[in-house]
Amino acid sequence: MEKLRIYAVSRESALAMLDSLKKFRAELAVAESPGGYEVLVALNGDAEIVGVLDALQQHVTQRADGPARVELNGTRYVMHAEPDGQPG
Repeated sequence: MEKLRIYAVSRESALAMLDSLKKFRAELAVAESPGGYEVLVALNGDAEIVGVLDALQQHVTQRADGPARVELNGTRYVMHAEPDGQPG
């Protein structure tokens, strides 16, 4: 089973992401860097990956407070808010 790692800038940010991903298998973790938090999401198949990414895109767009930094299969990505304010 794959895991998506979402890097959060604060505990509050991590908890907000966790709330937006509540229908998935997401959990809060303390990051290795001091003061950092992560949200880890267990993924089972392509459909679930798409669902998690859609929910995260919606969260990033609605909060309009900067991008989300994520990691999947060892590759890091940055998700920005949709320019028109509407999720994909």
